Amino acid sequence: MKLSFIAAAAAALALLSSGCSDNNPVAALTTTALAPQGHSVYLRGEMNDYAVLSSYLMTLQKDGSYCTLAPLRADWSPYRFKFADRDWSAGSNFGFATPPGILREGSAPVELNPNSRFEELRFYPKKDGIYRFCITLDDDGRYFVTVRAAKDDELSLIDTIFLQREHSSNLEAGDLDDPDGMEPPED
Repeated sequence: MKLSFIAAAAAALALLSSGCSDNNPVAALTTTALAPQGHSVYLRGEMNDYAVLSSYLMTLQKDGSYCTLAPLRADWSPYRFKFADRDWSAGSNFGFATPPGILREGSAPVELNPNSRFEELRFYPKKDGIYRFCITLDDDGRYFVTVRAAKDDELSLIDTIFLQREHSSNLEAGDLDDPDGMEPPED
């Protein structure tokens, strides 16, 4: 984290000291983030009270998609969300393009409208965990969203700690027969 901040600061300093008025330092600093109209885009929804938080910044992946991770609880679903910049700007405010805008694990990608106003998406996680939210852009310039459970190699240390804490909570609650918390409670 510190290394990426230092690298970004060095790049900004190099751009600013170059003396070229055509350089756009804001665009240069957001090259790894989804930034239509020069505005960084974040996952904003019920999982984070619609806040703009750096941990939910949509960042460029090796496959060309823009993704972020979010911890979700199955008993709090559905999660309503959008992708948007800090000011909910047109061109950087992504909701569903056509109703109903519902995602479930394994469902097909849902097309997004970058000029959305009130079209919130909904996701229904099957179980508690860390989920990967991704935006892709197809060859026709259309945006799509996918959501799936994050793989172990995609998790940060803090994500792993979250999962361990959830697992410990299940054990402390007397859920010894089902340590993963997968079975629904009996009536």
